Amino acid sequence: MASTGKPQPGSPRRYDIALRLVVALPFGYALSALGGICLAFWLPLSRADNAMAGIFVGLILWPVIFMASVAIARIERLLTLLIPATCLLSALALLGGWRP
Repeated sequence: MASTGKPQPGSPRRYDIALRLVVALPFGYALSALGGICLAFWLPLSRADNAMAGIFVGLILWPVIFMASVAIARIERLLTLLIPATCLLSALALLGGWRP
């Protein structure tokens, strides 16, 4: 017997979680890698310090993006945040001199 206020277990909820995982894994990796690359190119430090800062930022960004992808209520909103951020970081990395 269903009561009000409790989510009903079913396939739409499972598909939503699976879709969030499919979105969060590649976009989270891309954003964390591009964030580290941008930081490594744009910081005014030595090459070694820039590389270490980029690695640390990448290690911090991926779990944060992954948790945010579960916290955001609608998948459309998640995609409207992740796609422009990925494009922006790609452009900044290319302007900084990164060659994929």
